[in-house]
Amino acid sequence: MLKTVFSFILTMILLVTNLISSNIPGNVPEPEDVENLAALTEPFEVKPLAEEIVVIKSSVLTRGERCVIASLQGLVGRTEASIFIDYGYDSKTELADLEAAGCTILYTDENGEAWNFEKVINRFRSHIRDDGYILFGDHNTDEQLNMGFNYSTVYGWLAVPADAEERVKALGLEKKEDISDDKITVKFQRDFYEEHKDLFNKKVLIHQYAKASGLFDLAVQQNIFIFFADEETPDEVAFRNQIYRDLEPASMILGWCNREVAHVEAAARYGHYVIPSDHSFNMSVLTCNRIDNPPMSDKVEAPELDPDKHYVAIVYSDGDNAQWISNGFSEYYTWQSYNIDTPITWTFAPQMNLFSSTAVKKAIENNNGDSFITGPSGAGYARIDHMSVKEVEKYSKVTAATMEKSGLRIMTLLNDVPSNAYADWVYANKLECFARYDNIDGGIIQMDNDYYAGGHGRVYFVNDKPFISVRVSLWHPSGDPSQVTKEWLKEQADIVNNSDADINSINGYSVINVHPWTVGPDDLAYFVSCLDENVEVISAAELVAAVEKNVPHKSTKVK
Repeated sequence: MLKTVFSFILTMILLVTNLISSNIPGNVPEPEDVENLAALTEPFEVKPLAEEIVVIKSSVLTRGERCVIASLQGLVGRTEASIFIDYGYDSKTELADLEAAGCTILYTDENGEAWNFEKVINRFRSHIRDDGYILFGDHNTDEQLNMGFNYSTVYGWLAVPADAEERVKALGLEKKEDISDDKITVKFQRDFYEEHKDLFNKKVLIHQYAKASGLFDLAVQQNIFIFFADEETPDEVAFRNQIYRDLEPASMILGWCNREVAHVEAAARYGHYVIPSDHSFNMSVLTCNRIDNPPMSDKVEAPELDPDKHYVAIVYSDGDNAQWISNGFSEYYTWQSYNIDTPITWTFAPQMNLFSSTAVKKAIENNNGDSFITGPSGAGYARIDHMSVKEVEKYSKVTAATMEKSGLRIMTLLNDVPSNAYADWVYANKLECFARYDNIDGGIIQMDNDYYAGGHGRVYFVNDKPFISVRVSLWHPSGDPSQVTKEWLKEQADIVNNSDADINSINGYSVINVHPWTVGPDDLAYFVSCLDENVEVISAAELVAAVEKNVPHKSTKVK
């Protein structure tokens, strides 16, 4: 008994010692050359674009048939990206850029008829191994759908749900495997994964549920394992964590989840980051069209300031969401159309050049004086308060390299408010991992609770670079955009109007967060109209530069 107790105590001491040693401030190494880190930003094998791209409208396909075509899209894309499913959204712009890249866009076949299910399969059936298919069951069931595509990835067969089987049988395709009646338990998925895991991409995991339509083509093309864990189901979470351990450090988790914070925190505990992308379409094609976009921002010098004014940066959040940017980015383009002479800063996923450089190109070309910074937290959605310093150090390399590639120089971070002095001390050390890189000028911190305003405007100076927390949040507490009234917006504006004018103190500056799911462009326009003359809006980069120049370099809270 004593031996068992002693063993337990020794184990706990070792665990605590390892935890503390991995978080000891002062252990951050010198930065590496950012250009030498470029390989960390590429998780995909970039395939060539086909000379001819076949376009099939999603409206001519049932949901089950779209699954089949997405599987074919991935199989064909292993050789050259050739199939584009037109879901609407921003397809017109994406196809125009593919045409500009030298592709011939085929909307009809040689007879002038629109492409349909049978015609597309017959054109590309040579890419289906052994003319075979894997039959899975209900495409509305996470486990059946994901495993159908995992089989397609490993064996090169077409993934076919039960309600589309008759269509493929009529084309002469042969059933090679049938899991449609199998109970796809965690054990079933783990056994398949263990047998084939060396065939899967170790830089990416797709965490996807059945109601989503995106990413399945990319999974097959890039050999990415697909899995979905319900945060309420322990054995699913345990298997997901096993996969996380198998991934390379600072890997990318695509797709989405049923509990946001738990999902992102779980990824962070293994040093990984999330790209919300469950409805990102045609990625097997768009990742292959790498447009040479200019930098999204330049290094900004501190502006001349009026000592009688309070300076604010208005930051539109949720730019970590790849599908929001590539499927319209409607708030951004609506705001641009207003031609309001007030600079707004937009968070933007720096990895978008991987997923859709068309979306990056379009955002740059339509910009009307606004600016861009990264979404939270750097390379992707990550909560660094749930990473050790050593894990943050690895993740910061990916962030620095990704920001260098995109040209973004200010990063956004999202995490909880440090719970005590020690946690605050460790957090500052984690910020140092990012601040050590010359191409990162500082940051904006969104701190949970209080709708990203939990930091109440405090600033961390790390390596003489300011990381400034949100002070005011335009995020309606109801979560319902219909509840956003002019009275509420005026109340928020008056908070800013009554703030100090003191350019030599952090009290003279405010970061204002705008929550896109409750506060739209019309609301923001009204808020801006309510700001007094003693308030001046500048970009986030200008605010960071102004704080660096004028405020004493000491981490401090707003009074």
